[in-house]
Amino acid sequence: MILNHVGIINGNPEQAELFYKDFLKFEKTREFILSPELSGQLFDLSREISVLVFERDGIKLEVFICPECRLPTPDLSHIGLYLDDLSTIVEQARVAGVQHIIGKTGEKTVHFIRDFYGNLIEIKQK
Repeated sequence: MILNHVGIINGNPEQAELFYKDFLKFEKTREFILSPELSGQLFDLSREISVLVFERDGIKLEVFICPECRLPTPDLSHIGLYLDDLSTIVEQARVAGVQHIIGKTGEKTVHFIRDFYGNLIEIKQK
């Protein structure tokens, strides 16, 4: 079994592109509209939902644009990415105003960033 894709919520298509395409350098490969009928059957939300698809290094993200769909609080769900250069992304996050969260326990340090909607992405050095 292999992972096909990860689906996440975002409230704003421009912010989604700014974060996933411009900041994390994913390629936007597709955009489609999920019909009210299908979204009702699958997600119990009978409305049109725009979906942006981003891909990079064999990873596919489906970003569902739904301003009224709020993330639960607290939200423990996250995506984990291995990066070629963790320190560069951490610096770019600072410059771009992307929230960088550091957790430390003993000798272990864990890094997360948040997209502009609040989704958590764990980042690790490859």
